[in-house]
Amino acid sequence: MHQGIPDPSATAAEDDLLHRSGPLKAALVAFGKSPRFASEFRSAFADRFGTAEPGNQVDYINFLDRFVLEHRTRDGRTVVEQFVASRPDLTEAERAMLRCWETVVEGIFEVERHDGDAAVMVNLVDELTYRVRSNAGPQLLERLVPEAVLWARVVPFGDGWLLSGALNAAPFEARREMCRAAAEMANTCAAAVFRNPDKIALRWELHHRLRGHFIEFFGADLAIVTGHELADRMAGFWNHHATRISAARSQAPGKAASSVDPDAPDEEQPPPVPPMSISPDLEQAETVGIMFDEVEGLWFLPEYQLMQEVFADPARITGRRYREAVSGYLRSQSLPPIALRRLAEQDPDRAGRVFARLLGKPRFTWQRDGEALLRRYKSDFLDRTPLPGVTPLSNRQRAFLRPRRDVEGSG
Repeated sequence: MHQGIPDPSATAAEDDLLHRSGPLKAALVAFGKSPRFASEFRSAFADRFGTAEPGNQVDYINFLDRFVLEHRTRDGRTVVEQFVASRPDLTEAERAMLRCWETVVEGIFEVERHDGDAAVMVNLVDELTYRVRSNAGPQLLERLVPEAVLWARVVPFGDGWLLSGALNAAPFEARREMCRAAAEMANTCAAAVFRNPDKIALRWELHHRLRGHFIEFFGADLAIVTGHELADRMAGFWNHHATRISAARSQAPGKAASSVDPDAPDEEQPPPVPPMSISPDLEQAETVGIMFDEVEGLWFLPEYQLMQEVFADPARITGRRYREAVSGYLRSQSLPPIALRRLAEQDPDRAGRVFARLLGKPRFTWQRDGEALLRRYKSDFLDRTPLPGVTPLSNRQRAFLRPRRDVEGSG
C-alpha cells in the first residue's frame, strides 16, 4: 500500500462512514430479526444452540452477526444482500460498505499496538496484520493492552477492518490456551489460513512433497486396503513422511542431524505424526481406496474395489451391491467427483454403459453427458476453489501445539 501523505478529505469521509456504520448495523440486525426471516432465524438458532439458551451474551451477539452477514436464505442471498436491496435511500458508499461485510474474518488476534483510534492486531491463525477500528467508539479498543489475546470477528472497512459482533478477550492466565486454539484452528481450518497468499504457495509446495512420499510408500497415488488395516497403513505412511522430512533436514548443507533451528522455515520442521481416527464405516468396509490426487488431495473411498470391478465390467451393475455402490458415490455429498471421474477416464465407453443402466437412460454416454451428471450431483465440489491438503504451521503455532511443560527452576 502506498504510504504517502493522508488525504484529509478522504479521512473525513471514512470517519463519517464509520459514524454511520453503527446505526446501519443496528438496522441490519433488526431487519434480520424481522418476521420476514422468522422461520430461518429459528432454524439457525436451533442449529447453533439446540433447545438451550445461549450460554452468554457474547455467544448470542456473534450468532446474530453470523446470521445477518453470512447465513444464506432459501433464495441463495445473504440477509445483508437483501437489506441493501430493500433500502433505496442508502448512498453508494454505504451500499459498498455493507456488501463488503459478507467477507468476515473470524480468528484469534493478538494486539500489537495502537495507531490513533485503531488497534493493530495479528491474527494468530493466518498470521496477517489487521488495522482494526470500532464503531462503538475508540474507548473499546483503548482497553486492549499490547499482547492481549482475543477472539474477534472483523469485516473490511476502507483500507482496514472494522470490529463486528462481540469481542471475547482472554484473561491473562488463559492466554496460552487461546493461542493454542489458534494453532489448532490453523491446522484444521484450511480456508482460515489461506487468506495469506504466502501460505497458499507454501502449502502447495508441501502438498506435492507429501504426495510424493505417499507414492513412495504405497507405490502409486491410489492404494486399496481392507478397512481393518487402514489405520495401521496410514500410521505407517505418516511415519514414513516424518522420516523423509527429518532425513532431508539432516542432509541439508551445514546442518547437523541433531540440530533444530527455531528460526528455520516452517516447511523444514519435522512434522508431527497426526493421530488417526478412522470412522466405523471405513473400519467395517471390505475395501477402502486411499487416493492422493494431485489437486484434490487425500481421500478415503469406501468399497472402492467394488467400483473398480463394475467399471471394468458394466454388466455387474445389475447386482445390488454394485448398484448401491455406484449410486452412493454419485449422490454422496461427502465423496469427491474425482473418484468417479478417474474410473470413467480409464474407459469412457464402459463408464457410459454403467451409468446408462444405473439411470435407465440407454442413450447416455460419458463423453457427452458425464460432466453434466457430475455437475448435477457434485456442484458444491465443482464450484469450490481447490486448496492443497497440507496446512503449513509457523514456528509460533507449532510451539503452542507442543505439550505444555511447566518446569520449576531452582533457587
